[in-house]
Amino acid sequence: MKISRLTAVLALAIFCVALFAGAVLAGDMVKIKGHIKDYDVDNKTVIVTTADGKDMTFAVENETARKKLGDRLDKGDEVKIKYSSKDGKNIIKGSNDLKGTKAGC
Repeated sequence: MKISRLTAVLALAIFCVALFAGAVLAGDMVKIKGHIKDYDVDNKTVIVTTADGKDMTFAVENETARKKLGDRLDKGDEVKIKYSSKDGKNIIKGSNDLKGTKAGC
């Protein structure tokens, strides 16, 4: 009986550590919604105006996300962005981190 109780406590401790680590890693990403103000595919940037009127500039590191600009997404389109910040720079890393809210984006 002591072994099963110890096993249960260890399993719970491992679960809590994994849950905490996942929350910390997920906390690095920030989500926003706004409208594309401008973009520059060559310089790999997009400027989005948020709901509160603030302009934010993002570096688009992912090639697939960058190809959406001008192809499926254009100025004025509403987008959802998931990004991280590093050295004062907002970075879109994944292909699904830049999404349009209209169908097909």
